[in-house]
Order: sequence, then C-alpha cells, then structure tokens
Amino acid sequence: MKKIALILCLLVSITTIAQKKKPTEKVKPKRVEEQGKLVAGIHAGISLSGIAYEALERDTATISYTTSVKPAVQGTLDYFLSNKVTIGFFFSVQQMKINISHWEYGDTLNPTKMHDKVAKMNRTYIGGKFLYHFKNTEKIDIYSGLRAGLLFWNNKLPSSDPLFATSLEDELLPQLNRPSIGLIPIGFRFKFTPQIAANLEINASSPHLFSFGGCYTF
Repeated sequence: MKKIALILCLLVSITTIAQKKKPTEKVKPKRVEEQGKLVAGIHAGISLSGIAYEALERDTATISYTTSVKPAVQGTLDYFLSNKVTIGFFFSVQQMKINISHWEYGDTLNPTKMHDKVAKMNRTYIGGKFLYHFKNTEKIDIYSGLRAGLLFWNNKLPSSDPLFATSLEDELLPQLNRPSIGLIPIGFRFKFTPQIAANLEINASSPHLFSFGGCYTF
C-alpha cells in the first residue's frame, strides 16, 4: 500500500512539473491579403523649410517682421500592385506667413514704406511614389520607398510693386520651383481595424521630415 501511494505521489509530481514546463504557444499576427486594394491617407508633418522660415525674424529701423509656419498637410492614395508593392500619388501644401510690422524698400533716400501687412506663401508639392512593404500583418505594415514630383511656390503679397517683391526675395530664403526626389527610409501603418489605421512616416526630403496621420483601406 505504501509503495502504491509513493508511486502515485511521484506520478502527480512529474505531471505537475511537466505542465509547468510546457511552453506557451505564441500567436503570430496573420499576414493580410491587400493586393488590388487602395489606401487613402491624410497626414501632417514638419518640414526643413518650415523650420528655417519659422526661425526668420528681423527688427531694424527699416525692416521689422516675424514669421509663422503651419505644418505641411498631405493627401495620399496608394494602390497595392501586390502584397509587397504599392504605387500612388500625393498632394502636399504648406502655408508660411510673413507678419510685417514695418518695411521700407526702393529708393534709399525716399523709400516706400509699408506697415502692418501680411505676406502669404504656399509651398505645393505634387507627385508619385513607390513603396515596398517589408511586413504587412493584421496589426502593422512596415515599408520604405521613394517619392518624386514637382515643388512650386505660390505667393500672395500685400503689394504688387515689383520693387517690394524684389526686396522680399532678397530678405527671405530662396524659393525655387523645381523637381524633387525624396527617400522614405521607413514608414508604419498601425492598424486598429482592417480598414482604419494610424500612420507614421520619416522622409529624407520634401514635403516633410516626418509626418503622422490616418489611413483608410478600401
């Protein structure tokens, strides 16, 4: 009887130890099938040009102004050619303001004077992009890519006088209408549902250094 009880205790101990050592199975997020789908997004970000213009200000006897810059706002639409590759286009606008307290321009002996005016400058960037998706599951999408397009400025000045426009251009940073190519080192879509996701993206050129926003897949 004692031997039977000892054997039963031993079996219970072995079973308990085995249950404790049994590994917990990890459930990996499932990969998703998104070929043929569209992803629309709206994003806001900080640009290098915006940082530079935000730092501009001057307060002298002839020129006095401050600046204000809004984030670069961007709309995107991407199409999944396959589960790994998307192509798409984007449209971005960033507004910058020069708040003029006092500005003298033209003839140095008898200058034209301006007070309490605002100069508005919109930087627009439109183009296409190519993305490669390293990992795309139910929870997260990780990608890198390239974007290319045209960048141009549209200014609304408080005076049509060409002398003022020249004076403003001499004071501010260069505004060049030009082609632009940018690298997207890494971007993320954090998925809440199969349709709705948050987006975070780092960019090595225009229209922003990094951005955040939301996406909808349909």
